[in-house]
Amino acid sequence: MRIRYFAAAAAAAGTKEEQFDLADLAGTQGPVTLGQVLEALSAREPAAEPVSSGVLVRRATSLATVLSRCSFLINGTSVQDHEHILAATDELDILPPFAGG
Repeated sequence: MRIRYFAAAAAAAGTKEEQFDLADLAGTQGPVTLGQVLEALSAREPAAEPVSSGVLVRRATSLATVLSRCSFLINGTSVQDHEHILAATDELDILPPFAGG
């Protein structure tokens, strides 16, 4: 399936788009859910170590943290149910909260 990341999600993932093979989910038999894909993506990007900026210490935002705040579109339709079944031909858009007017 194709995954597209936007804004902060792209920054945390280090890419704007990737192909994700649902068959690569270890131990998965049968249908794959949105929640399983999100767990797999989160596991690839653990929380980052603090980064020193002079007197300040900041943390780089991990993909797992960003995903916990995102909205998801599957084939252009908003889906928040993590039990939603995915197909290899689906397109998943990961949209973090946007600010502005």
